[in-house]
Amino acid sequence: MIKNLVFILTLALGIKVCNAQVKHKMFIGLGNSGQYQLNIIPITYDSTVTDLKILQCVDSLPSGLFHSKFYNVLFTGDSTHLAIQITEGTYLFHTRYTITEFYKNGNKKRDTYYTKHLKKYWTFNYYADASPMYTGKYKGEIKKGKWNYYNRDGNLVKVEKYSHDGTLIYTKEYNPAKHTLTTTLNPKHPKGQPYVIQ
Repeated sequence: MIKNLVFILTLALGIKVCNAQVKHKMFIGLGNSGQYQLNIIPITYDSTVTDLKILQCVDSLPSGLFHSKFYNVLFTGDSTHLAIQITEGTYLFHTRYTITEFYKNGNKKRDTYYTKHLKKYWTFNYYADASPMYTGKYKGEIKKGKWNYYNRDGNLVKVEKYSHDGTLIYTKEYNPAKHTLTTTLNPKHPKGQPYVIQ
């Protein structure tokens, strides 16, 4: 039992040290200047660039055992606005990618999660004013499970349920729109009020 406890403590300490080293290496400059190193991928974003192309580029870059890396893609013809941010994270030997796409005004357009095999498995989409648009899960490129659709006020307007093979099982529309609890997509509407049941 003592051996197991020592092993667990050693493992936890090792993970803490690795995370501290990664955070330390992310800073550049002297002291706490607060400047982060930007990793710009040599791809400019337009409608022809796919997530798969971006992820293949990121996947070809060198990586470490425990790490979390951020890569950025800029808009074509506009190097002042961030188009896409890619987060590559390894969690106990399991790599996951998160692609966050932005509108030109700086608000999030979508968050899409990919497995280490570059398969899409979850997405959150937003309107230009940062209110949630829809959320759902994927199995590869096929929709599965429950998909929720929202209006610009953050109220639920439609729910779809898909089987594992991607066939639509049922659709339920809410008219008037259904008020929902605080969403994980966007806890506060841009108007400043939280999404609550009324």
